[in-house]
Amino acid sequence: MSLLDIVIATKKILVIVLMAVLASSVAAGLFTGTPSTRVEEQDINTQLNSVVEFCIQSLPDGIPECDSQLSEMVANTCKDNNDNLDACRNDKVNQYYRMRSTG
Repeated sequence: MSLLDIVIATKKILVIVLMAVLASSVAAGLFTGTPSTRVEEQDINTQLNSVVEFCIQSLPDGIPECDSQLSEMVANTCKDNNDNLDACRNDKVNQYYRMRSTG
């Protein structure tokens, strides 16, 4: 296994972990039945920004997990947070997919 293969595998694992953490944070808020506090919303915003930035940084090659999960995960997270998150408004997810289609 080359160094490049190790780096790519590490990136994939990191994206999967970040997406899982974000999804569990959102799900925990939904299951408790209580609205998110501002601190919880900021935490979710920070985590979502980290995932989006990680995917953006993988360009132009991209990462299969970003290709297949980023849009849906961001859309669901935005919906669950009334579109009050950076990724809901900053167009970076669309930028990722545009770059992937031209890369």
